[in-house]
Amino acid sequence: MPKTKNALIRQRIIDKCLSSSKNYSITNIMDACNKELESIGEHPVTATNTIRDDLNQITTNYPDAVIVSKQVGRNIFYSYEDKNYSIFNIPFSDEEFAQLTQTLSILSRFEGMPQFEWIEDFMARFKTSLNLNNTNEPIVGFDENIDLKGRGHFTSLFSAISNKLVLSLIYKNFKNDQEQIFLVHPYYLKQYNGRWFLMGYSENIGKLSVFAFDRIVSFTQEHKNYIENTKYNFKEYFDDMIGVSKNDHSQIETVKMWISKQRWPYVETKPLHGTQRIISKDETGTFIQIQVYINNELEQRIMSFGEDINVLEPYYLREKIKERFQKGYKNYQ
Repeated sequence: MPKTKNALIRQRIIDKCLSSSKNYSITNIMDACNKELESIGEHPVTATNTIRDDLNQITTNYPDAVIVSKQVGRNIFYSYEDKNYSIFNIPFSDEEFAQLTQTLSILSRFEGMPQFEWIEDFMARFKTSLNLNNTNEPIVGFDENIDLKGRGHFTSLFSAISNKLVLSLIYKNFKNDQEQIFLVHPYYLKQYNGRWFLMGYSENIGKLSVFAFDRIVSFTQEHKNYIENTKYNFKEYFDDMIGVSKNDHSQIETVKMWISKQRWPYVETKPLHGTQRIISKDETGTFIQIQVYINNELEQRIMSFGEDINVLEPYYLREKIKERFQKGYKNYQ
C-alpha cells in the first residue's frame, strides 16, 4: 500500500506542476513531490526516472492528458498543452458527490479481508482522482465484527458462488460441537447480527440450508455438477422473517405483543419488523402485531426486551418465551 499511496501523492503534485504557469523540469517536479512527501512523513523520491514513469502513467491512465515538453537552454520543462486541464477536473453534482462518498464508505467495510487487499489501492486511487480529503480519520462506522471467527471464508465462498462450485464443507454443529461433512451448492451470503451466513442447497439434508461462518471448519471444491438456484429469490427471501433461519414447512404467523410505555419510543422508531402495526394503546403501553415466520432469531429479539415486552399471541410462542424467562430467572436465584 505505501508504494501506491506515494505514487498517488506524487500524481497529485505533478498535476499541479503541469498546469502551473511556472516552468517545471523533472528535477523541479521531483523537489515539489519530495517536499510534500517529507511533510507527511513519507520517503522521498531518489531517482528522476520515477518522475518520468509517473508522467508516462498519467498519459496512459488519462488519454486526454496531453503533456508537452519545451527546451529552454539546457533544461527541458514539462506542462499540459491545455493549462486549464487537470486530471482531477471531474464534474459532479453535490448529490453525485455524496453518493460516491457513501459508496466508498461501503467499500471500506471490505478493507482488511483476505483477497480484498485491492480495495485499499482502489480507494486510495479513487479518492485522489476525485480530489477527496485523504485523511485517515473515519467519519462512518459500521457494525462489523472484525474478530469474528471464520471471517476469512468470505472471499472464497463469494468466489465459489460466483463460479458455481460445489463445496465439501466441514461444519461443527453448534449444539454438540461435532464435525459433519456437507455437500453444498452455495447460493448466497447473508450478514445478520454481526455474523455471516452461507445459504446453499445441501445434498445431505436435501434442502436449502444455513451455515454460520464461525462454525465452518474448512471446505474444498467437489468436482460435481452444480445445482442451480431456481427456487429462491434472495432479494425477497428474508422479508418475512427476522434473521436467517426458516423451516420449509412453517407458515407466516401474526404475532401480537405488548410493549411497555418506556420502551415504545424505541420500538416506534426502530420497528421489530417491516410489518409492525399498532393495534391499540393504553396507559401502560402499546399493543402491536407483526407477521413473520417464527424462528429462534425472533425469540432472541423478544428476549432482548426483558420486562418491556409481553407476547400475547400465538399461545405456543407466549408459553415458550415465558418458559425461557423462567429459566433465566432461576439463574439469578
